[in-house]
Amino acid sequence: MNKHLPQLDGLRGLAILIVFAGHLLVFRFGLGLSALGPIPPTGVDLFFVLSGFLITRILLESRTHANYYGSFYIRRALRIWPLYFLVLAFLFGVANHRIPGLTFDEERIHWPVFALYVQNLFYKQATDMGPLYLAITWSLAVEEQFYGIWPVVVRKISTRGLTYLLFGTIALGPVARLIVPRFGVDPYINPLCRFDAMAMGGLLAIWAATGKLTRASVVRGSVIVFGLAIPLELLCHYLGLTHYLSKTIVAAVFAAVLALALHSGPLARALSNRALRWLGKVSYCVYLVHAMVAAVVVSLWPGNSVGMALFRMVLIGAATLTVAGLSWRLFEGPILAFKKYFPSRKVEGLETARTSEPLYVPQHESTHETPRLLTEQ
Repeated sequence: MNKHLPQLDGLRGLAILIVFAGHLLVFRFGLGLSALGPIPPTGVDLFFVLSGFLITRILLESRTHANYYGSFYIRRALRIWPLYFLVLAFLFGVANHRIPGLTFDEERIHWPVFALYVQNLFYKQATDMGPLYLAITWSLAVEEQFYGIWPVVVRKISTRGLTYLLFGTIALGPVARLIVPRFGVDPYINPLCRFDAMAMGGLLAIWAATGKLTRASVVRGSVIVFGLAIPLELLCHYLGLTHYLSKTIVAAVFAAVLALALHSGPLARALSNRALRWLGKVSYCVYLVHAMVAAVVVSLWPGNSVGMALFRMVLIGAATLTVAGLSWRLFEGPILAFKKYFPSRKVEGLETARTSEPLYVPQHESTHETPRLLTEQ
């Protein structure tokens, strides 16, 4: 039986907190501390690692299910599409040229590109995708592209083959980040340059399923990753390799944190904090709407003073969390109730016997729910 792992809700909450708070610190609608620009993207890296782990875990446990594809894709559609398409309809059909702060050039920004989740392929640069509230959807496109490919691969390839493929995907990331800029493509939004983070999550899922993740091995591996991360980052900076390797290093650190969260009682309990878990639950809406809210707020309350910036930050935070909470209660939650008609059944037995220690679940939590992620709640 699948176990709900509340610490992963907390990790998701931590990821959206990094993105949201980071944007408030970095962009002009907040404090405008541009030097902190590298902070918000790390939240997306954490989301990708979580997605790779949870989606691979779900697929491995259901890959002999007769309705494997239908169940997976319908459940993903129920989670991802309604809110996303509602936001697109609002932006392109209602807000543009009508609501202050939500105006963009529809001659250059085409709604079908966003509706088909190919904006990160159609536009070569992130800046070409329009204002922040549209540009941030590149990460959803990357996840949808991953969801389109990975279920087929998991169904067709052995667990051993998947392991080799995931290692190859991790190795491909830095190489792709080296090559694609030569074709005028922004590596920040290109899927080949970002799948390495998901691959690390996928490897964790396979190792957990085949008995290769034990508490001792996780602690040893995490100590090695944490110990090497900063020296490697400094070495990359010295050698001019930061743009190629830094994303992989950050993803490896988050993969180590995820592994510890699965096996460490103290960390699992810390991440099971109620506030973090609530943030994780509403993280999808927070991600989609926070930049829209910020654009409206800054258009109504302009100004560059620190006091005005702090006022806007409080207002943006309160409004975004209010919208996200209402969306979950009145829109997303009721739609997700239809998932019960498309169950994802766990199938016992992979190709290798399970010998690992059980994943840590805080004892006060129920253990019969399926874990959720940014687009799986």
